[in-house]
Amino acid sequence: MFTMNLIKNDGSKIFNLTPIIGAVSWDSNLSLMSVLEFELFWADNTLLPKNPVDLGDVVILKQDKEEVYRGIVVTEGQADRGAMKYTVYDYAWYLGKSKSVYQFNKVPASKAILRILKDFGMLVGNVPTMNTIIDEIFLEKSPAAIIEEIYKREERRTGKRFNVEMRKGKIYFEEMKNLVIKGTFRLSELETEYDVLSNPLSASRTRTIESLRNRVKILIERDNGKENAGKAKYEVVANAEDQGLIRKYGLLEEVFKIEAEDAAKAREVSRILLQRLARVQETNTIKLIGDPAFKAGRLFDVSEPLTGMKGRFMILSVKHNVANQFHTMDLELVLPQEVK
Repeated sequence: MFTMNLIKNDGSKIFNLTPIIGAVSWDSNLSLMSVLEFELFWADNTLLPKNPVDLGDVVILKQDKEEVYRGIVVTEGQADRGAMKYTVYDYAWYLGKSKSVYQFNKVPASKAILRILKDFGMLVGNVPTMNTIIDEIFLEKSPAAIIEEIYKREERRTGKRFNVEMRKGKIYFEEMKNLVIKGTFRLSELETEYDVLSNPLSASRTRTIESLRNRVKILIERDNGKENAGKAKYEVVANAEDQGLIRKYGLLEEVFKIEAEDAAKAREVSRILLQRLARVQETNTIKLIGDPAFKAGRLFDVSEPLTGMKGRFMILSVKHNVANQFHTMDLELVLPQEVK
């Protein structure tokens, strides 16, 4: 059973909203911030209690005793005597809405991220060691944008992929390869658990070579000397290609520029990038009975006979919907290598 509690922003009172809420939905995508929306039945009848929800209050959604979502009420909407509609963002909303300036002098990426999170009072669940050196000034950017740029640099350097999300009020950075999930549901509290794939509600599959690349070249910028100051000189230091895919689809080339100090790693970078790009892309959707554990960045093994969807996919986004305690979820799935 889903329940929703409200904590007043001054911490003075807690309200159980469960009896007066209608439809609830929340999303998860590959960004720092996620959103929850809910309806609250309201009437101007003086016999009913006053609506306790106000902007800035904290909402906590649970399934049974497990917390599903926690966030701040940001927007309230009302039309005539219809249900009140509320929009709630998790605490990463503060990182996205602020603007700041940061100067890092040859600091490891993980240390730079931790400094920003600490400055904005974010509770940290996990930030793994990231050794990419950050030596830059970030001006007039949101903390969320700065953090994203920093960990994306670590991804490009190492070939790792990170998922970032809020759980129980804390922020977690985790490698995507470690997040394989298998979903289950119960039709009632007394029923046994079923695999969510045992009863897919709908599915669709799209395949394309639109973004396929079968040759990758790596460039670095060389010092062109004082005589040609201001004129960039670029050199191809590595390339990788897939001859089989070139014969099959024709030549589709991509070029990437890296820093000169990373030239020794150029061959490995080209190999990693080719592995990521040299494939037919799939964008698939599937609607299933819901499991709150399904979030963006998770890996999900699918076998769906009608569309031919089969293999390990990454959840690019998921939209959860609960109405009358019936939970469904709409997943957008891609092959893990397709996420840039």
